[in-house]
Amino acid sequence: MQKILKIARVLDSLSLIASRVSSVALWVLCLLIFGLALALNFSYVNSKLDDFSLYCFALMVLLAFSWTLQKDKHVRIDLLYAHYSDKTKVIGFLLVNLFFILPFCLVMIKYGLDFTIQSYKMGESSQNGKIPYYFIFKSFVVLGFVLLSLQSVSVILKSFIKIKQRNYTQSVDFVTEETQILKDSLKEQKLKQEH
Repeated sequence: MQKILKIARVLDSLSLIASRVSSVALWVLCLLIFGLALALNFSYVNSKLDDFSLYCFALMVLLAFSWTLQKDKHVRIDLLYAHYSDKTKVIGFLLVNLFFILPFCLVMIKYGLDFTIQSYKMGESSQNGKIPYYFIFKSFVVLGFVLLSLQSVSVILKSFIKIKQRNYTQSVDFVTEETQILKDSLKEQKLKQEH
């Protein structure tokens, strides 16, 4: 079991690294948009910056997929999910990752890789022709879904261990955790004021 958990931790660390790169891409994107807004204000149009902002946006979104799955902050139907027991949630999450997310990622990797290789062979550039090496942009799709599939494997491994150990507890939601921290700090302040 420890070896499986170690593998899951390594896969989780890849998602963490991807999320950090994604946050850097977000800051670069913000600066680019600010620069583009200033440039447009002075009637200066730079299509290279425009294309680069598209690259940053794609990188930011695609790299954040795996981290979102790791932190369990993805979109799901909570109306149905909330009424099930923890055991049913763990088993359901295992099945969803095994039969939906992982196969979808593999399909996206296969077709994304085909498009990337084709773009590389053609020497494709951006639509306005200003930025060469368009295959790099298309490779972001492959990279994003490789990371998502690895994170899905990590979730499958962790769910398998939970089922094997009959430990069905779910991780505490961030909002719940933050609320508890605030309540604890308010209690501490109240105790200090009483003394």
